[in-house]
Amino acid sequence: MKIYFCTTAPSKNYKSWSNIPYLLHKNLEKRGYSVTNYVMREIEPLKTVFNFPVRILNKFFKLGTTYFYVRTPVHFFSTYLYSRYIGLISTKHDVMVVQGFSYPMHNGKNKQIVLGDWPSEYLFEKFLKRQPSRFERRSIDRENAVIEAADAVITLFPNVREYMLKKYKNKNIYCFGNVVNVGDDVAIPADIQQRKTKSKRLLFVGQPFYLPGALELIEAVRNLRQQGADFEVDIVGIDSSLIKVEYGWLKVHGYLDKENSQDKKKYYELLSNARLFVNTTPGWSGFQALLEAMYFHNPIVVRPNESLNSYFPNLKDVAYILEEGGPNLEVMLAESISDGARYKCMSEASRRSVESSNWSNFTEKLTGLFK
Repeated sequence: MKIYFCTTAPSKNYKSWSNIPYLLHKNLEKRGYSVTNYVMREIEPLKTVFNFPVRILNKFFKLGTTYFYVRTPVHFFSTYLYSRYIGLISTKHDVMVVQGFSYPMHNGKNKQIVLGDWPSEYLFEKFLKRQPSRFERRSIDRENAVIEAADAVITLFPNVREYMLKKYKNKNIYCFGNVVNVGDDVAIPADIQQRKTKSKRLLFVGQPFYLPGALELIEAVRNLRQQGADFEVDIVGIDSSLIKVEYGWLKVHGYLDKENSQDKKKYYELLSNARLFVNTTPGWSGFQALLEAMYFHNPIVVRPNESLNSYFPNLKDVAYILEEGGPNLEVMLAESISDGARYKCMSEASRRSVESSNWSNFTEKLTGLFK
């Protein structure tokens, strides 16, 4: 049996889709499978020519459309050619594993398993909270056809699975849990509990999309320091030009690339030495970074959302939860220091809560669908 792994960026690149293609490829090979990666590339210069005016409309006219080249019938058709080509060169026992729900269509020969966070129907309903445009609707309809035709569909979130089971006729929809994207070469320091107990460093990890959460953390710590607290803040993933403030206790690291050995070392040092992982951006908290932080014994500080609540039934055991009408962020940060016993329990519970979210478990369940 051969695995044809179709991804939106090369699976040899560690940083693509939160490291998932890279680590999934490695773990399939570890189990003895022959894996060939096909990248469903967007055709240049069509991509640039199409996307440029769309970006202009979004920036200056606040159009807010998601209809970029990747959602067009042309890109959908080009990815279907990959699928047909695989059908020509493969045996009927070979399997296609596809990143994302949008493409390509089933080739009618190979078992096809699609893997993603959530479908576009969910994106519009839960996050964008608007009706799709006519062109977006057509793109969603093409995606829905892919989902209905797949032999198996895997989402990383329990609540999304429940949503999809209600939305689609295809009942071969699974959730094997999410995965902590830490490679075998990364070790937890033996003294990590002592580091946590002594630390007053607060870690934020997120893309520029999460800027409001980063600024909220910086403001809370600024106020706490004026009251005598000596917290320090590390910001990863956002450039200092967007943060626009400078303090001696604030370190803005920008993007840390795990393919760079020094950046990778720095990232895991920050996770090891932090007291808390903080991302209070409403609606979403950067799930993969959050899981990694918990793996390194970090309690989390978040606003609740549907995916967090469904994934962690014990959320209050591992998280300081910022809710409307409840204690503010400053109170929660201060409590992590003043109530050392609770903090220690939360630190231990954070690690326990993600121990089963490992690549060994996920790959075993995934390969069970190959038969």
